[in-house]
Amino acid sequence: MANRDLNTAEMAYAAIRELPRVQYINFIKEQPSKDSSLAHMLMFSGHVQEAETTLLQAGLIYQAIQVNIDLFNWNRALELAVKHKTHVDTVLAYREKFLQRFGRKETNKRFLQYSEGVEVDWEKIQAKIEMELSKEREKAASTAVRSSVASRH
Repeated sequence: MANRDLNTAEMAYAAIRELPRVQYINFIKEQPSKDSSLAHMLMFSGHVQEAETTLLQAGLIYQAIQVNIDLFNWNRALELAVKHKTHVDTVLAYREKFLQRFGRKETNKRFLQYSEGVEVDWEKIQAKIEMELSKEREKAASTAVRSSVASRH
């Protein structure tokens, strides 16, 4: 993993029956862009802050928010969503789902404050997430085309 050789890492983890790590490596391989893949490799290696920075510098705000949601770093996820004026509903929806799973009520004042003015609609959230991933795939594809054209000249 340190050398970012995902295939070798996958085989090594498979050999010692580390299925969750193998699954995460496959998840990394499926990322729509190099920036996302790099960020998730950093996450895998425990470099969470560097992963978030990589995503933010690449303009992948949703991905940076989702990384924090996945780590249950709710305050940071909400902070990013509010700062970038996007996916506040996504953070609130995942937080609500998380709390419901444990039979808990929201007590965090910031989450209570934002949930008053934001409607949680899972269909809209899923559509917005898919749109973000689609844009990322398109951006990665156009970057790949530009770099292959440039390498021919």
